[in-house]
Formats: sequence, structure tokens, C-alpha cells
Amino acid sequence: MKANFKGNSKLIFISLLIMVLCSLVLKKIFLKEDVSYYNNEIYRTIKTRTITEIINQDLESSVKSSNITYDKVAYITIDDGPSKFTNQILDILDKNDVKATFFMINRNMNTYKDEVKRIQQEGHGAGFHSVSHDVKTLYKTPQSTLEEFSICRNTFEEITDETSNLIRIPYGSKPNTPEESYKILVENGFLVWDWNLDTEDWKSTTDNIVSNVLLNGRNKDELVLLVHEKEQTVEALDGIIMILKERGYKILPITEEKEAMNFWNKNL
Repeated sequence: MKANFKGNSKLIFISLLIMVLCSLVLKKIFLKEDVSYYNNEIYRTIKTRTITEIINQDLESSVKSSNITYDKVAYITIDDGPSKFTNQILDILDKNDVKATFFMINRNMNTYKDEVKRIQQEGHGAGFHSVSHDVKTLYKTPQSTLEEFSICRNTFEEITDETSNLIRIPYGSKPNTPEESYKILVENGFLVWDWNLDTEDWKSTTDNIVSNVLLNGRNKDELVLLVHEKEQTVEALDGIIMILKERGYKILPITEEKEAMNFWNKNL
């Protein structure tokens, strides 16, 4: 009886030992796979990248690997500058070999004169965004509307020795602009530009700005994007440019030879 008990105990001990050894081996295998997975470059990349970075890398890869032919035109229009962000914006545009159009406020042109000169010297479109940026002041009379944009044009000429007739009315030419104010601007040679894609960057995160362009920047042969000189816009600009290029847009500055696109002309 005792011999039988000892034999059974020995078998049980051996069985338990085998189970422990198997458990250790399996644990080592799974642990190795687990560590390998978490050390995997793809996992680390996804874990540390923002949505914008993922979109940007994917689009950049697409652009580099495809032979793009441009059959559509996009205008990146930038309001409210110049500002402390202007040079960063210009650096990004230069890196991507594209030109944008800046609609500038008079007091900001006087504050950031070097940036105004750089905008003009590097071949970007230059236009004006009023003196007051206040609809009550701007539309007090048709003459006051004309005067604000004339002041901007004179300031630009004093800084650059160049002139421009491109303008963007604060908050768009409709519905705020009285017809008399719109007419007096056109009669005096100003070219009024609105937009057909508002990125809403002034109230959005970087990721939301990029997503806005991805979702709403489709099915238009001519795209006029509205952005502002904001930190989040600077961070989104690379992504915006890559989206436009990947979708076959040629990015150009607005020139005076181009017919003005606005809500009054109904060509947006």
C-alpha cells in the first residue's frame, strides 16, 4: 500500500513539474511576442502620433509614390495678418513650393513691415482686409468703406513700392455688405474675393482643420480656402497642402488677372 502511494506521489510530482515547465516556456514565448509587439515600430508610431500626423504621413507617401497631373486649382487665402506667425507660414509655403494669398489688416502691415516685404518679394498674392475690421465702422457710409481699403493700398505701396487691388471684406461680402458699399469698391477697381471652403480654423484644433479640408474640400475644380494667422493653422498647413496636392490641385496665388470670385458674382 505504501509502495503504491509512493508511486502515485511520484507520478503526481512529475506531472506537476511538467506543467510548471510548460507554463514557464509558454509564458516566455508569449512574453517575447508581447514585448516584440510593443517594441514594434508601427505600434510605437501609432501610439505617439496625432491624427494629423497620421494623415500627413499617409498623404505624403501617396504624393511621393504617384505621378500627379494637376487639373484643378486651389487658392490658399490667409486673413488677419501679418502677425508673429507670418514668417512660419512663409517658411512652410516655401518648403512645399507653393504660393498663397494674404489679406492684410492695415495696422498689422505697419507693425510687421518686413513680413509684408517678404510676402511681396516671394511672389505671394497680397491683398487687404480693411482698417477697422468692424462692420459698423466699415459700412458707416459707402465712402468710409472705400476709404478703409484705399488706406490699406497706400500703406502697402509705401512699404513695398508695389500696389494691389485685391481685397477681402471682413466676414465676407454677403450678407453684411450693403450694396452701395460693394458697388463703390468695384467701381474703384477693387477685386473682392470670398471663399468656398471655410476651415473655421479660428475656433478649431489642428486636427479639426485638417479634417475639415479632407471632408469639405472635394468636388470643386476651383477651391478658395479661408484660413487665418493662428498657431493651430500653422500646425495644420503642411497637412492642408498635402491634401490639395494629393487630390490633384495646383496651388496658386491670386492675381489681378483672375476674375474675382465672390458671393455677389455667384461664381463660388
